[in-house]
Amino acid sequence: MSDRVYVAKLPKTSSEIISEAKAALNPSLYVKPLTTNRPFTPRERVFFCNRRTNRPPSAFKLQQVQLQEKKKTSCTKLPALYNTKYSTANNYCKKEIKRQTQSSSPNTTRRRSNSDVANNANISRKKISSLSFPLSIDTLLKNHYEQNMYDHEYMSHENEINEARALCFDVHTDCLWIVSLIETKMKKNFETSEMCSLLNKLAMAIKRENLSVIRDENKKETILKTVFKLVNTSPDDELTVHILLVLLQMQVTGKYLATVCKLIFKISRLDKNDNLFLETNILTLFVDILGLATPHEDSESLIYGYGALKFLTMNPDLMERAMNNGCLSLMLLHLKMINLERTERQILPETINHVLYQLTGTLRNVVNDRKFYVELLSSGGLMTIYRALELFSGDIDVVTNISRILSIMSTDEKCCEALVECWSNVSVLMSVIEKYPGQEEIVVRITYALGNILTNNENARHQLYETHCSMGTFLNLMQLYLEKDLNNISRDVKFNIVEDVLIKIIRVIVNMSIQPEIGAKLVKVADDYHPVHKVKECEQFLDSLLTILRRKSIDENEELVLAALAALNNLSYYADMSNPNCGPFGARQLDITQALSLLLTTRNHFCKVEVARVFGNLTRSATVRDYLLETSGLLAVTNCLDSGDIELLVVCCGVLVNMTSDENNRQAFKNYNGVSKMVNILRSSGERNWTLSSLICQTLWNVCSDSDSFPGDPIVVLDTLVKLTDEEQLFGELLSSDEEKVAEYKQWEDFASVATNLLEWLDELLEGRFDNIEQ
Repeated sequence: MSDRVYVAKLPKTSSEIISEAKAALNPSLYVKPLTTNRPFTPRERVFFCNRRTNRPPSAFKLQQVQLQEKKKTSCTKLPALYNTKYSTANNYCKKEIKRQTQSSSPNTTRRRSNSDVANNANISRKKISSLSFPLSIDTLLKNHYEQNMYDHEYMSHENEINEARALCFDVHTDCLWIVSLIETKMKKNFETSEMCSLLNKLAMAIKRENLSVIRDENKKETILKTVFKLVNTSPDDELTVHILLVLLQMQVTGKYLATVCKLIFKISRLDKNDNLFLETNILTLFVDILGLATPHEDSESLIYGYGALKFLTMNPDLMERAMNNGCLSLMLLHLKMINLERTERQILPETINHVLYQLTGTLRNVVNDRKFYVELLSSGGLMTIYRALELFSGDIDVVTNISRILSIMSTDEKCCEALVECWSNVSVLMSVIEKYPGQEEIVVRITYALGNILTNNENARHQLYETHCSMGTFLNLMQLYLEKDLNNISRDVKFNIVEDVLIKIIRVIVNMSIQPEIGAKLVKVADDYHPVHKVKECEQFLDSLLTILRRKSIDENEELVLAALAALNNLSYYADMSNPNCGPFGARQLDITQALSLLLTTRNHFCKVEVARVFGNLTRSATVRDYLLETSGLLAVTNCLDSGDIELLVVCCGVLVNMTSDENNRQAFKNYNGVSKMVNILRSSGERNWTLSSLICQTLWNVCSDSDSFPGDPIVVLDTLVKLTDEEQLFGELLSSDEEKVAEYKQWEDFASVATNLLEWLDELLEGRFDNIEQ
């Protein structure tokens, strides 16, 4: 009995109480990574941005694209056919056409009736069937393109002969036969749907004849002349798509390929045309033909080709189709080729950079879909992208695209691990930041990616902290953008990217400080192993954070203020607050406390929680505890016990554990009705949160341990603690396989070790009271 009284009567020192409170708290509740939103990126179909000059034009005239000169070849000319059945048949057809023409009125347009077609079809089937169909067609078309070798009447009606033949023979149509029909209809006001149908037939005929690989240059040139003439005749996008189907089926190269890419680029600029790509197989053919191009030899084609793909991949359905046809592998192959060429030649044609910009812009769209990450990682694509950032860090537009890619992919944990593996060191990212300190779009994305990487990767935290002048670089950036923000620069911008940069920079330092060794170094006092400039860096960081808290409103700048509070929380956790002369935090503890006190009464719940977290660390200092008592800070924290929010209750109870270590604060806490509030919380939420219950018991122990009475009804507290410490009733037979139950049991053990002391003290108090009654 005497032993129990002795234990209960023995008050604990302030340092013991603080140490126990700190040990009772879950460190993850006080030192944790900071999360933030991804930087805003507009989704617009823009070819090039306006940062650099000498970019290829987004508008162009196709008339400027000339047909490639046909290579001269030495071929043996076939002898003319004389007195053969072919020439006889052709003469017969000529005479028949003249007869039909003479019977019609020369001043009126002849309308063909069914009887006309029948008459044409009945032109001596025996003689027409004796014609060699392909040879006759070639002969007719040869006359069509060599104008000095045919008469006008014959040309005007050659199409009627072709149509008659189509009716007479059930054979596959020849490419040039379809071309002749297209030529004829181009001379009239044709219907778009009718011409599209002819072009589809032409594309099918080209595929059937395998014209893309057959070296029939005359036939190819004939088709190309007609098709390009049609391009310049009609600007209709639907018709252009069907023209492209013909050109893509031919697998054109060189200037023709560049023209194809420009045409696709022209159509893809308008999202309303996406359906034209969804309704045809043009995208599949387009990806295939891009595979025949190389960045060095076909740079113009790839500039507009990847420019078109950049627009088209903004549509999820089109992106899925392109990726299913191997577009991602093709892009990574071209990217590797560009990287290799850069390593071999320091100076590259400017067109290569233009290709790279469009290519990385397309990749930026692709990485929006996580299902492609597996292929990117397995193929080493992320390493290739990172290598391109290193090799082309001088091109601001390319750097912007790659920073966007890294920003998006860093939201995936596996990608973060791959990024840490592929960078030999983090100096590449740091050098990019140092090269473009005033480019908000680059800085905000690189720092966002770094913040994501540092969230769970200890190796990355050490690499970044140990990189030469990394902290100095971040602090200088923070100072630069803080001055921009305070000077109201970019206030006219709808999305305040300057403030977003500040948030991302703070987040990098916060997530780096999660590592205990790094956090301790950041707030360490100068010694033989910790130079003075490191202490100055911490002081500079504190100055910037305090400026934010004093100059920014939680209502207008919520995320920025919360980021500053998170930084103060993590760093103050490692600071030695017991000695005012030990480290930067000790020296500035009152300045920090004053800035935070203004936020204790805010209506913003998240802000109140973060302020309480910081005070949970700062109140280890007697100076801070005295200040809070004098400025009604203790009253504000006690009033938070009425909130009912578990998270806020936990952090506030952590502050009160420290505050009640001083006798003056204990009495004030009683006067503020703090004890009864805590008892009510214990009774209502005790079993739901053992950490909270443990902190409440610790606070009540601090308040009552050196007293002979309990400010309230001790029986209520005693009964509550008896229920909460009944192990058998709460857990029964603990199953080792139930991991969740095991984890809860460990938390309960921590609670029980604190609650037992209070339970024994209350038991002694009640026994002594009953003894007095008996006497």
